[in-house]
Amino acid sequence: MSGAAAGGKARALALVSTGLDSLLAARITQRLGIDILGVHFSFRFDPLREDPETTIARLYEPLDIPVRVIDVSDDFLGIVLKPEHGYGKGVNPCIDCKIFMYRRAKALMEETGARFLVTGEVPGQRPMSQMKPVLFHIEKEGGLRGLVVRPLGALGLPESIPEKEGWMDRGSLYGIQGRSRKEQLILAEKFGIRMYPQPAGGCILTDAQYAVRARILFRNRGRERIRTEDMQLLRLGRHFWPRPELHVIVGRDLKDNALLESLNAGYWLFEAAGIEGPLVLADGIQGEEDIRLVAGITARYIGKKHGGPYRIVFQGSGRSGEVEALRLDEGLVDSWRV
Repeated sequence: MSGAAAGGKARALALVSTGLDSLLAARITQRLGIDILGVHFSFRFDPLREDPETTIARLYEPLDIPVRVIDVSDDFLGIVLKPEHGYGKGVNPCIDCKIFMYRRAKALMEETGARFLVTGEVPGQRPMSQMKPVLFHIEKEGGLRGLVVRPLGALGLPESIPEKEGWMDRGSLYGIQGRSRKEQLILAEKFGIRMYPQPAGGCILTDAQYAVRARILFRNRGRERIRTEDMQLLRLGRHFWPRPELHVIVGRDLKDNALLESLNAGYWLFEAAGIEGPLVLADGIQGEEDIRLVAGITARYIGKKHGGPYRIVFQGSGRSGEVEALRLDEGLVDSWRV
C-alpha cells in the first residue's frame, strides 16, 4: 500500500465513536495535515439509541471528516459470548473488543492505503482496556504493533512508528492521562468542537442490570443458541424466568411494545384482545400449561380498571389462538423477575 493520498499527504484511519475523545483525536490528526478516514464499528445491542449513521454524521460532518459506519454485531457476538480475556464488571469483554476492532481496522487500512491507526484512547482512563501494558498487548494481538497513535495521551507513551517516521508530529500531541475530563473540554473549545454528547453510562455491556439478565440468559439458554436479537431484547421490557427453559419479556409502554415486535424472531407473542395492554414475548413454551402461564403474566400487566378475566391472543411455532386468563399473583410473578 502507498500510505499516501493525493498530494502526498500521509493517510490514517481513525477509530471513532460518539464520544468526545475520538472526536478530538480525529480533529487533532486532521489539523496536522493528515488525510484521515474515520471508521465506526456499530453494535445492535442497543435498539433504543438513534441510528448510528445519523449520530456519526451529525458529529463528524461539521468537521469535514468522512466516516464509514460498519455494523459488526453478528461477528462481535462471538466475542461477547466467549471472550479470551474475560469480562469486566458486567459482560463487557473490553480487551477482546479492542483486539477485534484493531483487526477489523487493520484490514480496512490495507484496503484504503492508510499507514497507521488513530484512536481516542487515554492511558489510565478505563481500568480494563486502557492501562499502558494492556494498550500495547492489544496492539500486538491486533496486528498493529507500533502503528497506533493516541493523540490525546501520546506524550505519556513511547513513540509510535508514525511519530518516529515523521508522519505525525509528536510535538503537536498531548499527554493526557487518567479519568479527568477537564483537559478534553479545554481542547474541545480550542478546536471549535461544539457538538458532542455528554459522558453517559458507556457501553451497554457494562450496565449492571443488563449483565445480570445476560448471565441468566447465557446459563439458561446456552451460549450456542444466542443471537444478536436476543442481546438486543435484554435492553427492553421486564424479564421473567418462571423456570430455566421459559423466558418471558413484557413491554413497558407503546415504544417498548413496538421494539419488541420488531425484534420478534422466533418468540411467541401474547397480547390482550380488545383492550390496551403490554406486548409479551415468550421463548421455551412447551404446551398448554405454559401458554396459560404466559397469558396470566400478560394479564398481570393490564390496567386493573379493566377487571377480568381477560382474553389473551397468542401466536407462535406455527399456531395461534386465544385463551381466557386472570391476573397471576403479583408476588409470584415478581419472584420470577430479573
